[in-house]
Amino acid sequence: MTQIGTAKAQHKPSLPVPDVVEGSPRPSAPCVRIVWPLRAVSVATGLEPAGLLAWSATSTIRFPDVSPQYGHHGHLCRSLLPDVTGAPPCVCPPALCLGGDCERCFGSKVAPLLPGRHVDTEAVRGYYIDLAFRAQFPAVAPPWLEAGNWHVATCQAGLAGVERFLDGDGDEWLAGAVAVARFLIEHQRRDGPHTGGWEHTVPFAHTFQVHPPWISAMAQGEGASLLVRTYLHTGEEAFADAARLALQPMRIPVAEGGAYALLGGRPFPEEYPTAPPSFVLNGAFFAFWGFYDVWRGLGDADAGQWFRDGVDTLAANMRRWDLGYWSRYDLHPHPMTNVASPSYHQLHMNLLRAMIEIEPRQEFGNTLTAFERQALSPRCRVRGLLGKAAFRVVVPRSETLNRHLPWMATRRS
Repeated sequence: MTQIGTAKAQHKPSLPVPDVVEGSPRPSAPCVRIVWPLRAVSVATGLEPAGLLAWSATSTIRFPDVSPQYGHHGHLCRSLLPDVTGAPPCVCPPALCLGGDCERCFGSKVAPLLPGRHVDTEAVRGYYIDLAFRAQFPAVAPPWLEAGNWHVATCQAGLAGVERFLDGDGDEWLAGAVAVARFLIEHQRRDGPHTGGWEHTVPFAHTFQVHPPWISAMAQGEGASLLVRTYLHTGEEAFADAARLALQPMRIPVAEGGAYALLGGRPFPEEYPTAPPSFVLNGAFFAFWGFYDVWRGLGDADAGQWFRDGVDTLAANMRRWDLGYWSRYDLHPHPMTNVASPSYHQLHMNLLRAMIEIEPRQEFGNTLTAFERQALSPRCRVRGLLGKAAFRVVVPRSETLNRHLPWMATRRS
């Protein structure tokens, strides 16, 4: 029996509370920039406040570099930001938190999804993106788990528990991750066209027309990654079997009930199984990491071949998500281009950084360099923000608005 790692006795140092720097120029050193949400645009467009960033040079909060080698958590408590949600005041310490009981901290997308801090390039250990701040409930599965709902949140809660365990926070966090893994096994389909999948029994509420039951390749990949890690710690074959089975829907085309579409003649895992395909960039990374973990953690050669083929697909097509001034969220033929929000542009960069660590490709490095250059350009940041806001006016997150917009009629039909 192989274990994923031993919890460390001491916490890694946490970041200091950032200073608000008035009138500061663009930083010369790498940093994570968290800036003021725009409430008015949020109300008008339905964008999450965390994604609406002014990116101004006159009022910024600056963080030091929080790349993995520094060992920092990099989790931001929302009490540091203006109250734009109407949520009750945060009960966490006014510093960097790992997730508290309050609505404003747990699962908040304000916290940047940074490259993982416990990744081992020679074995399966920590996850490739640090999800620790999403773990709120140790020892037991989160009470909000519900079969048929958004399985990505379920899988990320389990992966976050593993990260908290590796942080040295105690065995109860690993126990919580194991509880989530058992929940996934209990609700994994064992027959029919969705064998191995976690079916969503509710439609996707916005952006894409997806009707139940449907399978998300992102959930399948993250679920496989969690199951591999729980197997490596417990030695229970049921986890390994379920991890292998979780990959099955990603080997089947969307048209046949699976979760991949062809991009440039190559299979591409679909976070949202739409027709025509959506090709969501971030979901593909998480899906491919599921193949990687089953390959490296369980010695499954076929999963390894699917991972390598998937990396080839990403490398050959990365240019498609580069708009020249910003990244795009997907390649779906929306009424207008779905420009990535600032938070997703940051995530795209961190996904590339994480992938380069385990499977370096020149195309990934080139794209990362371009995205970083865009993120440092005030003109590109403003153009990206305006593009995202315009997209949400045309394709709102509100189901009610979608039902009344004439240009959405074709998609509704």
